[in-house]
Amino acid sequence: MGVPETKTQRVRAVLDLLSRGEYSARDLTARLGLPPNKLRSVQRDLGDLILNGEVETLPSGKYRCPPPATTLNPVEALAVYSAARMLYHHAAEYSEHYLSALEKLTVQLPAPARRVAEQANQAYHQRRGAGGGSSRTFELVARAWLEGRVLRFEYHSLHKVSTVELNIYFIELNPHNRQAYAIGVNRLKTGDRPFVFRLARMRDVTLLSDECVIPEDFQPLNYLSGAWGIMTGDPVRVELFFTPAVRERVREIHLGPEAECLTLASGFTRVCLKVGGWKELVPWILGWGGEVEVASPPELRAHVAHAHQQAAAMYLT
Repeated sequence: MGVPETKTQRVRAVLDLLSRGEYSARDLTARLGLPPNKLRSVQRDLGDLILNGEVETLPSGKYRCPPPATTLNPVEALAVYSAARMLYHHAAEYSEHYLSALEKLTVQLPAPARRVAEQANQAYHQRRGAGGGSSRTFELVARAWLEGRVLRFEYHSLHKVSTVELNIYFIELNPHNRQAYAIGVNRLKTGDRPFVFRLARMRDVTLLSDECVIPEDFQPLNYLSGAWGIMTGDPVRVELFFTPAVRERVREIHLGPEAECLTLASGFTRVCLKVGGWKELVPWILGWGGEVEVASPPELRAHVAHAHQQAAAMYLT
């Protein structure tokens, strides 16, 4: 949102904010990026809008536009509320765009859910000033994808730093760590195989004017069909045995359409997964502690066993 330069722009911006939340005149002045000496102008705008019936004053001294009657049924309202909560948890750093999206979702909710969502929005706004490079990165990545332009950046992987000029095919959120990833082809490398890039590892991001085209035969859902989270690769069969103590918890987990889950006569639960590489599974498996045993593949079993040995050594020394 740019700083309004004329009274008309200022009034429209005030109405836009008040349609999405409750604010005092001082809050509005700050949200609009206006200097403190414009507080009186905002107060006069509010007075005119109240006379016109477009804004109402609340007992708290704040202002808002009268909320529209929601047309959502209870299930739809819960879905919108859940979307707002997930967006809140994903947006670790403050971003004006995220806050705007949260507020637009919030205004659609019935009163009980709206009150909770408004409190979350206010808490999120308290992060203002914490947003930095990653917030700008997300904006540039979104623009590159939606505008069909090439994105250039320095990528800091765990082992090296490399220059990437990315044709973004789509953006995905990892359901396990809530991190955002851009999937596409690095035109500085040969071949047309898409790769995955975590936004948090991008530095010196620049939006180029060069256009990129997403192949018509590229299907994002097919590309991710074998991924446990976001990473893809050659299919690997993983076999796990969970103890009887966690049988019900295992049955509650959505393991994917191709997973096999069978409770054995012994009380153990045998789970078979087919994933595009097992490395993303490791944190999830370790989270079960001694309640799960990896049967295969041998590489995963050895990796998990080594991790448990290191943890035991740390606590037993």
